[in-house]
Amino acid sequence: MMKRMKSGWTVVLFAMIVFLMHSGGELQAAYPEKPITLMVPFEAGGGVDGFARALASRMEKDLGVPVVVSNEKGSGGRRGSIALFKSAPDGYTIGFPHIATLIYDDTLGETKSPVDYSKYAVILRVDTATFFMYVDKKQPFKSVKDMKSAGQALKFASTGIGTPSWLIPSAVGSAAGFKTSFVSGHKNLAEAALAVARGDVVGGTGSYTHFRGVIDDVRPLVYMSDKKSYHLPDVPTIADLGFGKLSTLGVPWVIVGPPGTPEDKLEKLRGVLRKIIQQDEFKKWGLENGYEPDTMPPDVFWKKMGELKEVYLGLKPQMQEKK
Repeated sequence: MMKRMKSGWTVVLFAMIVFLMHSGGELQAAYPEKPITLMVPFEAGGGVDGFARALASRMEKDLGVPVVVSNEKGSGGRRGSIALFKSAPDGYTIGFPHIATLIYDDTLGETKSPVDYSKYAVILRVDTATFFMYVDKKQPFKSVKDMKSAGQALKFASTGIGTPSWLIPSAVGSAAGFKTSFVSGHKNLAEAALAVARGDVVGGTGSYTHFRGVIDDVRPLVYMSDKKSYHLPDVPTIADLGFGKLSTLGVPWVIVGPPGTPEDKLEKLRGVLRKIIQQDEFKKWGLENGYEPDTMPPDVFWKKMGELKEVYLGLKPQMQEKK
């Protein structure tokens, strides 16, 4: 009798061991169980940084762990984007890669990116920094059309070749018929906006958050979208000017994980981010601070990036002349 009972318990114990071996996820601690790093490839104090910190403070409440913003600036956003790509795919390092610049490198750049941006594990696009092109208010230009009569290359403030602050004036100039030159090396677009306001250069580009501090000293000429700006609805869109294809030249703010990040962790983060961005409180905060929060799922995001790549390729002949 005792032998049969022992034999029975042995079978039960063996079955439990087999079950637990095949359900390893049940043995793992619930995600997340330690702080999450949210990487920003720009210095503290900029537009992406402000948005990231607002998200991080709210994510902590839902996830129950600290979400720490890490600024990995350098090379027009490339340094931090590459560091993010090479991070451990464990769900504890996520961030904002500068996708637009990486696509530029692979289509128009002289040096290809060392990472394959299409391998990022996309969580959610959370906003798009749609840029304005603007000029020093003391300049005579009241419209993009007026710039054709300049008779010389118009000098723009830029953070570097291949960045939107270089690409947008080049593309608009090629389309509208005016020449451009650049003063590069500005640390960020807010600093570039100050250069425009001082009269150091003719114009610049940036989202509303970048130049709202000098809004009284500059004149926005065009909004790089096919929809009106919430903040400056009287500014014509690039589509209004007949160059609708250039409306893709924004900077998507997408949060990703390194390649290979487990889908269950991505989905957990995706749900938290979507919940935050859909809240009226966060939308109100965003609009008051110059942002326009909006979500886009991974499949639609990659479709849009394919369209952006095609626009870049279409601009290749004109852009090569600008270098």
